[in-house]
Amino acid sequence: MKRLLALVMAVVLVMSFTACGSKPPVESGNPKPVETTGGPQDKEVKPYIGITIFNYANNFVGYVRNGMDFYIKNVLNNSVDYLMVDGEDDQAVQMERIDTMISKGTNVLAVNLVDSQAASTVIEKARPYDIPIVFFNRMPTMEDLNSYDKCWYVGLDGASQGRMQGEMLAEAWEKDQAKWDTNGDGKLQYVLLMGVPGHTDTTLRASGFDEAVKKAGTPVEELERQNANWSTADAKEVMEAWIGKHNDKIEMVICSNDAMALGAVEALKGNGLITDEKYIPVIGVNALPEVSELIKSGVMLGSVLTSTYDAARAVIDLSVNAANGKTDVTEGTEWELVDNKIVLIPDSKITIDNVDTAIDAYKAAQ
Repeated sequence: MKRLLALVMAVVLVMSFTACGSKPPVESGNPKPVETTGGPQDKEVKPYIGITIFNYANNFVGYVRNGMDFYIKNVLNNSVDYLMVDGEDDQAVQMERIDTMISKGTNVLAVNLVDSQAASTVIEKARPYDIPIVFFNRMPTMEDLNSYDKCWYVGLDGASQGRMQGEMLAEAWEKDQAKWDTNGDGKLQYVLLMGVPGHTDTTLRASGFDEAVKKAGTPVEELERQNANWSTADAKEVMEAWIGKHNDKIEMVICSNDAMALGAVEALKGNGLITDEKYIPVIGVNALPEVSELIKSGVMLGSVLTSTYDAARAVIDLSVNAANGKTDVTEGTEWELVDNKIVLIPDSKITIDNVDTAIDAYKAAQ
């Protein structure tokens, strides 16, 4: 009878834990050792950074993640303790894991938000413990950044990236109009795949592109623009629909990131619009290694290099300085603050002429 009762209680306990729905965090890094009492206490304490990535499955931030790991282990020689967790593209999951990192004693948070609108909630979690925050990749509002004197943002200049895409379009047209004006109407027909609705970079990259095309005076006709959520699969699906509607009237494809560019290329190849005889140029953003190979082989026209390793270094450098209580979090680094809150990582245009620059830039982040 006692054995039966014990078995029933064990089943109840298992069911209660299952019902709560908490997921064990996906963690990596070199976590801070468990603290003990007694013994000498004058040993220097390492910064302990709690890092959360919005989604480990995302290829761009995957390179940022690898760059952080490389930088800490091989350049900083493990002088920093860190715990890195996956937000699994779920803001509620990410919040749980931020709570866990705070409870484990991290003295600075590096946060790649699932939803940029959740920044204020993260700030209110950190504020009572006086924990600094370095947001990265997905930008909070300036109102959020200015609401806490111990938070900053490391990211990319979305408007500049969009302008570079527009410049590449204009330069290609000016260099060889006959090559790109396949229907001979004197205008370049293009489509634009954008990121997640409401994401800062979605808006800035599209507006920067529009600004550059207008400034160049290139005769263009926009056939379509639609959000594809930074996703290869979504971009392929949208592109398939556009091909069904416009077919080879599409003369250029602009993608606000490389993941979507890969989806567009897949759809174009699958429909016979990129072959040895046919070519519809695609321009992306990020110059990921797989995209650089497509540029090198002539399958894609270009991309915009955003050094994931530079982004990784900047996040860690600011985090270390913040953890050490430095008022100027860029002290002793190459980074500069804009509006006392933002570090922007420089970009560059990548075409077949300089694609090796992009390939080399990713080597430390692989």
